[in-house]
Amino acid sequence: MSTILPKICIFGPGVVGYATGKAFAAKGLEVGFVGRNPKKIQQLRSEGFRAYTFDELTPENFDFDISFLTISTPTIDGKIDLTGIDSVSKFIGKLLKNINKYHVVVDKSTVSPGTTEGLILENLENNSGKKVGTDFGLAMAPEYLREETAFEDAIKPWLIVIGQYDKRSGDLVEKSFKTFKTEIYRCKIIEAEMQKYVHNLFNAVKITYFNEMRSIARAVGADASHIFEMTALSCEGMWHAAYGTRDFGPYSGSCLPKDTQAFYVWAKKHGFKVDLLKQTIDVNNYLISQNGHKIEKVIGSQM
Repeated sequence: MSTILPKICIFGPGVVGYATGKAFAAKGLEVGFVGRNPKKIQQLRSEGFRAYTFDELTPENFDFDISFLTISTPTIDGKIDLTGIDSVSKFIGKLLKNINKYHVVVDKSTVSPGTTEGLILENLENNSGKKVGTDFGLAMAPEYLREETAFEDAIKPWLIVIGQYDKRSGDLVEKSFKTFKTEIYRCKIIEAEMQKYVHNLFNAVKITYFNEMRSIARAVGADASHIFEMTALSCEGMWHAAYGTRDFGPYSGSCLPKDTQAFYVWAKKHGFKVDLLKQTIDVNNYLISQNGHKIEKVIGSQM
């Protein structure tokens, strides 16, 4: 693999795109930005970046090796809006039609599983007349940035996930992260798409769980902060990273089934709202009815 670092083009210089591009630049890569807001493009130019509006970007100045899509995918009326991803992937496909070098398109936006190898891939092939895996590459690399610390998170990521269409695609994307001292995981594209949702949904469920418990603690006169501080130390699910993630089937054993049920009945008797706990019990019972239990003898299991 060549030691020359690839040139990076960021489509969508918002919070994620700007932080991502700045991090690559700080690591020694040449970075360009493409966006729709002329004022933002002018600001990027004043910072020394190559930056273009969509009207200004042509096959002649599109000499990049990798395009990262950091396009907003908002939820509207409960449904993901892929309008921006659709438009930009068509635009990149038209660029690919008129360039001769191998180029990898990397989705970094949060998209529902199947989008990268569905909508994005179809748009790239249909508008370029070229074939993925032969003429250009495709990948998905989710981001884990917090808005207030986006640049710090981008330059020092917890991990880097590369969902690759094929090895050639993954190799070039990994090369762009060569100067980042972070563990890199390579996987299928659909696994990378799914992992980002698993990541976000787990955070949402954890916050909701502790909020549900906090409201009960307050009602009975207990200090929730003190309880949660102790729980963070005592609960294996808090300090053992692999706990609950391995395929051991529904929870069982002598504690979890009886205690979830007992606390639920007690909470309902006292008028507390415990919807998440009820769903936990219902889902576990459903999984038992469908799959039964797996026997687990490993220390540190979820039993």
